[in-house]
Amino acid sequence: MASNPKNEEIRWQVIKAMLDEFPTLKEKVKNYLKEQKLKK
Repeated sequence: MASNPKNEEIRWQVIKAMLDEFPTLKEKVKNYLKEQKLKK
């Protein structure tokens, strides 16, 4: 699937809105990213 910059920008805006709207989801993502960073 080819991705164009406009679609990527919209996708990113949706993700940011979801993270702002759902604080528990934001925390889970932060924890996940920390765990992944530690594994590397």
